Amino acid sequence: MPVQYLDFQYLDGELSPFYYVLKLFKGEVDWDKHTFYFDLMVPIRSEVYSEIDDNLINYGVHISELIINKDYPNKLGINLSALKRRISFDIHDPSVIEQFLLYAPDVMGIIGEFPRVNRMEYMLTT
Repeated sequence: MPVQYLDFQYLDGELSPFYYVLKLFKGEVDWDKHTFYFDLMVPIRSEVYSEIDDNLINYGVHISELIINKDYPNKLGINLSALKRRISFDIHDPSVIEQFLLYAPDVMGIIGEFPRVNRMEYMLTT
């Protein structure tokens, strides 16, 4: 499971969560699959301004590449098929990516949708 932490940046003079970072272990992402799911957990909070390691190969994940699947509660997915298409313009071999950078407000917005997505109520009338 990737190490997850929040990276903070100064926005309008305030230190705010900017990136939700997934630090990947070598071989953790199976690029032959369509989706990479990871457990959502309380991320490690970075106490310093921007902990993104520029020595690692980072790649941004767009909100359109994130997946919620009711079969995997408390997990968030990344559409690897869509990501690979976009990566192919920048990186020949996606397995070299060491960190995914997700825009923190996007992730927080999606997490806020979980209760509505995972719970459906039906009213039957006869």
